[in-house]
Amino acid sequence: MNNDKKPLTLLFNPFVYIAGAKALGVGLAAILLAGFIGSLSNTHFDGVLDTHTGAPAPLWVFVSEGLIDWLCLGLVLLLLGRLISRTAFRTIDLLGTQALARWPTLFISLVVLPEAFRRFTNQLVEQFGHGAKLEFNTADALIFFAIVAAMILFVCWTVALMYNSFSVSCNVKGGKAIGTYIAGLLIAEVLSKLCVVLIIEHAAVHATVPPEPASSGLAGSGVQAVQSESSTEAAGDFAGSGAHLVDLLAKEDFAGAVARFDAKMKEVMPQRVLRNHWQGLLKQAGPFQKQLGTRLEEQQGYQIVFVTCQFERTLLDMKVVLDSKRQVAGLFYVPSQTAPNSLKPKGK
Repeated sequence: MNNDKKPLTLLFNPFVYIAGAKALGVGLAAILLAGFIGSLSNTHFDGVLDTHTGAPAPLWVFVSEGLIDWLCLGLVLLLLGRLISRTAFRTIDLLGTQALARWPTLFISLVVLPEAFRRFTNQLVEQFGHGAKLEFNTADALIFFAIVAAMILFVCWTVALMYNSFSVSCNVKGGKAIGTYIAGLLIAEVLSKLCVVLIIEHAAVHATVPPEPASSGLAGSGVQAVQSESSTEAAGDFAGSGAHLVDLLAKEDFAGAVARFDAKMKEVMPQRVLRNHWQGLLKQAGPFQKQLGTRLEEQQGYQIVFVTCQFERTLLDMKVVLDSKRQVAGLFYVPSQTAPNSLKPKGK
């Protein structure tokens, strides 16, 4: 091979030099590292070709996404390769080189680390989501568009690598190989999306809305009841805010509920996730029937409203954590610990 072309070959078709177990080892290391770096900026590789900066999640979610993307495309191309290739080829060569083909995701996970990128992304979502006029910081905008351009280049590079992996490993080329690869890419994109959505929703249910009060995520453990007479009116306002949020959930007005969230909660629990949580709770507890009352506690500057709710099969406390602006900073459900006759009736 012409040595002048070797650097270009290493960039776009390294599979003529490395395959099998060695490619698999290097590729898996790159996928895992990209997932770890992505977790630092909440960057999800939530599809064979997709990258989004979104909700926080456990590290295993970020790692799993990269592995799912690799396996979905690798297995689909393996099946298609068996159908169109006229020669035998090793499964480990295709899976190994497909893993190695994802190594540019390392660069994607690195370029999205600047806070300015996430800040501008969140601002775009906030502005367009509410139909408001877009106002932005020029420096943030320039960084955002530069990163987006870099991401597009890295994705194109990855697509080229994945095709060359398929072509070399399965010994196919030409229009038939390209058409088969595109079909496989589309099928794998859908499969990976479905799998990633399932694991993210599983993680959200178990991490964001835990069934135990100890998982509230608030600092400290001392809880004091709000008893000051001077704060009675304010306490009533907080209790009313918590009860109103539960009313919105009962009416399945998820847009209205999310509008009461603080910025962090909107990121962690958008409407789709909130809807899935609520519907999952109804499957376990039965249809919502009514609120029985509220009680209020204070913890580390947060007001915690326990809204005792009667469901068809059980009694639960919806635990609504409010900040000083009465924005929702946390939402949980816990087994009810309060006897109905000790509750403050709703609206009193």
